[in-house]
Amino acid sequence: MRLEEHYLKLYRGLQPRGLDGGIEATLAELAGLLHCTERNVKLLLRGMRVRDWIGWEPGRGRGNRSRLELRAEPDRLLLEQVKERLAHGRLREAVALAEQGTDTPDGRRQLAELLQEAFGYRREASPDEKQGHMEVLRFPSYRQLGSLDPVYATRRTELHMIRQLFDTLVRYDRETDRFLPGLAHHWERVADKEGRERWIFALQKHVRFHNGVPFTARDAAYTLERTRGRGQPHAISPYAPLYEGLEAVAALDDFRLEIRLREPLGPLLGLLASPAASIVPAGLTADFAFRPVGTGPFRLAERESRFLALEAFADYYKRRAHLDRVEMWCLPSTYDDNEAAGAEDEAELGGLNFRHYRPYRESEESRLQEHWLEETNIDRGCKFIALNWRSGSSSPWSDAGLRELLASVLRNGSVQLDLDGNRGPLANRFIRDMEGDDNATPSAPDCKAGHSPAIACHAGGTPADRLEERTLRLVTYAGAGHERDAAWLQRALAPYGVRLELAFVPYEALFEEETLAAADLYLLEQPVQEDAEWTLLALLANANSPVRRCWPPELNEIARRLCAALPGEPSRAHRLALLGRLEETLLRERAVILWYRWQQSASYPPGLRDVSISSLGWVDYRKLWFDGRR
Repeated sequence: MRLEEHYLKLYRGLQPRGLDGGIEATLAELAGLLHCTERNVKLLLRGMRVRDWIGWEPGRGRGNRSRLELRAEPDRLLLEQVKERLAHGRLREAVALAEQGTDTPDGRRQLAELLQEAFGYRREASPDEKQGHMEVLRFPSYRQLGSLDPVYATRRTELHMIRQLFDTLVRYDRETDRFLPGLAHHWERVADKEGRERWIFALQKHVRFHNGVPFTARDAAYTLERTRGRGQPHAISPYAPLYEGLEAVAALDDFRLEIRLREPLGPLLGLLASPAASIVPAGLTADFAFRPVGTGPFRLAERESRFLALEAFADYYKRRAHLDRVEMWCLPSTYDDNEAAGAEDEAELGGLNFRHYRPYRESEESRLQEHWLEETNIDRGCKFIALNWRSGSSSPWSDAGLRELLASVLRNGSVQLDLDGNRGPLANRFIRDMEGDDNATPSAPDCKAGHSPAIACHAGGTPADRLEERTLRLVTYAGAGHERDAAWLQRALAPYGVRLELAFVPYEALFEEETLAAADLYLLEQPVQEDAEWTLLALLANANSPVRRCWPPELNEIARRLCAALPGEPSRAHRLALLGRLEETLLRERAVILWYRWQQSASYPPGLRDVSISSLGWVDYRKLWFDGRR
């Protein structure tokens, strides 16, 4: 721990006593506060005195109380030290100091703006002098990344990183609505002697994993066996039920893969193009989820608990990325207690990976640099509430009036105006671009007069009467604006006699049996992949889906019947229609209540080219390049 960190710890530990005019303390007390020996305390105090951070009058004799004066104001000290380290290019030290946090909102704002000067797009000297300069994208994040093992990832930031690190056998192109070659350059469907369907995939040659090991069909077979849950030492993949139709997967030789099907499987190519089917090397290391190895355009260069660095993979089998390095720094302190509208919303959506602010000014305003460009988009996914029926007939959701009350508050409330930030329009379907599909199944109507006999509604959709007073437990996870959204919903329901208890649990524990048993409703976010069918399959047709696990038996039976027809349906349009019918049923019965979509944006300097926001709300790093003329 650095001297500055010891001082901040000392200041904050003694502050409750009142620091004006100095305080009395013994070396033993200070040693206990700093968790070190009395000898080390003397060395630390000496260093602080030299820097004039403290005044120190030692007591005479062992055990006598000394007098300590703390002169350095902690926010100013921390900001000065961070600024000094940034000026000398010692970013790691600056970030470590920044994580000590400041004590005031103004200090937090100044610290965030100071750090922003080190983030953004940079042209820096390469560690290898022969390589010249390298182009770096550096951005902060409010949380640490979780597992980057493709078969387990469900959260948008992890899914985005997986798309940078891995490839799939085939890939889906949304512009043409076609499946195109990936690690497989050709495939064909044939029938065996018994008339069962099998697919043969011809794989790209001269492809290597990031560790230099050649990619072969054995790696592809191993990957698909993992998606089915075969040979897994840990938990089964949440996507495993979708891959049950794969009867057998085998490498015919180094560059030919065979997939045998139990029955015709219409969505097969979509399953193979999904992030869950990202190709991993056969025989994974124990720390693979933390230090993954793929064949993608970027490789993992460094990873610590609060730091991740990707580097362009020089041996990528397609075109090498122009961007040389991407760094993600976890700085939760820059978001703690941040009242700026939308700060916590941008954090999860990747917005801050393009934010760059001017230095602190007297106006106390942070503004985007002049002449920068901005790319905007409405998220393809949405926020939603899932009602948990796990308690069966005793579930509070047996009361249709309560369901309609919740829908009315959510759908006719003013969260966008009240909380501002990046909260955008209401969602009518899980996937935004399906709302405009003329052939799409319409979503359930919002609460209007006469819609439900169980509850009377004003013309504006607001319930007229209080229901019987009751307490409900809302479960969600921290981040992505959930704290403010949950608090807003808590306030909005209170006038109707509904007391909402808020429970924030680790994302990984959201749907553990113990959490499920205590939850009445969930506040969740649905990220959307490029392939809309895959998203709906994973959400609605997957028995392991968190949403499916909340439904009552009646709805699960409806889902089972509708989804039974999906595998054998060869038409993608017809499969989407079936999934649309299931979605309509959920919305009509208020098993799920859709809320709003994010307004996404990326602000960037004119020299940065080919910036576009992906389905996940991030920018594909492999497409970015710098135009030195601008």
